[in-house]
Amino acid sequence: MGSGKTHWGQIWAVKHGYTFYDLDAQVEKAFKMSVQDIFEKHGEEKFRELERYQLRKFLSKKKCLVSCGGGTPCFYDNLEWMKKNGVVIYLRATPQNILQRVGDETSKRPLLKEVNAAELLFFIETKLKEREPDYLQANYTLDVPQLTDDSLNFFFEDLSLQGGSSGNETEDENIKESDETYNAITAHHA
Repeated sequence: MGSGKTHWGQIWAVKHGYTFYDLDAQVEKAFKMSVQDIFEKHGEEKFRELERYQLRKFLSKKKCLVSCGGGTPCFYDNLEWMKKNGVVIYLRATPQNILQRVGDETSKRPLLKEVNAAELLFFIETKLKEREPDYLQANYTLDVPQLTDDSLNFFFEDLSLQGGSSGNETEDENIKESDETYNAITAHHA
C-alpha cells in the first residue's frame, strides 16, 4: 500500500528483461471487476480467495516480477507459497510516507475507503503492525527512500551467478527489521 511497488516493479522488470505483473490488475482482468467492486459486492474474504487463485497462476510463468498488495502475504499460505516458488522482496516505507502517497486515493482503495482523513495515519500504523510478522519473513528488504533503478542489481547479479536459481536467502545485509511497511514483490525466474 503506497510504497511505489508498481512504479519500481515496472522499472526493474524492464531493466532486467523480466515481465511485470500487478496481482490486483490480474484479479481485475480475470474476474472483469475492479478490486473495489469485488470488495463492495463480495467482501474482502472473496477478494482474498480470488487473489490467492490468481497468485498460483504465476507458477507457470518464467522471468516475471509480480507486484502483490500489502495483504497478499498475510492470507492463507500465500507467503509460504511465494517463498517456495520465488523470492520475496518488500519495499519498506514509513507510515507517514504511505500517508502522503495514498492520502488522495482513499476512495480507490477498498481498505481505506471508509477511513476519514483524521484517522488515516492511525489506520495505516495499525494495519502495518498487524501484518508485520508476515512482512519480516521476506527474503530481502529495500527501504523506499533509497530506491533507484539499480536497487535490484544485487539480486539479478546473484541470480545470474547461480545460473537462475533464487537461492531463497534468508540472511542478507539488505534484510532489516522494522515496524514500518511491507509490500511484496516476488520475482520468478527461469
